[in-house]
Amino acid sequence: MLINEGQKERYKLSIEEGRVVLVARTFRAEKGSVLHSGIFSRELASSFVGAGLTLVFLVVVYFTAGVSLLSYALAAVLFALTTLLSRIFLFKEPFLETLIDKRGFTITLHRPLFKKRVQKSLSQLKDVRVEHRRFEPENPDAVEFVEKIALQHGTVIPGFGKPQDFYNLVLDFDDQSLVILTSDSRDDVEGVLVKLRSFLGMGG
Repeated sequence: MLINEGQKERYKLSIEEGRVVLVARTFRAEKGSVLHSGIFSRELASSFVGAGLTLVFLVVVYFTAGVSLLSYALAAVLFALTTLLSRIFLFKEPFLETLIDKRGFTITLHRPLFKKRVQKSLSQLKDVRVEHRRFEPENPDAVEFVEKIALQHGTVIPGFGKPQDFYNLVLDFDDQSLVILTSDSRDDVEGVLVKLRSFLGMGG
């Protein structure tokens, strides 16, 4: 049964009889890039791949058989297909799945090309906690410059150059600590923390 779904589907938490499944779309606290997500996105990256291959195709056709209306039509199809497939396979968003049951913890990182899995027993768990991290802008002058350029082009970049606060949900084991969810909403993370501690019988 679905218990909670985070804002914009950042995470999904389901608690069934004897097991918990947490699927997190955000699980790393990182500084925002100068190429803000409002400017640079996975869709844009996919279109770059499509445009690059399409350009190569047209150059090869130009020097071999010469371009024609059919060549441009094929190039358009190639661009659309390459962009779509790149978005699905190359630039698909990774997600972290945490399964907790009587056998222990199975934490799986799902990525476009391959998966990474970590397994721990229940006895290895020492604590479940929330960790706060804040990133301050390192170069205010550069931030101001980028904002001015953006405004000159009629673009507003929400939140660019502002301090960024992240809250990590951390599992502390004997030998390592693993972040299984990250959000800029403390309420989101603490809500999941309460449910996990309750399921694990940790109280608090």
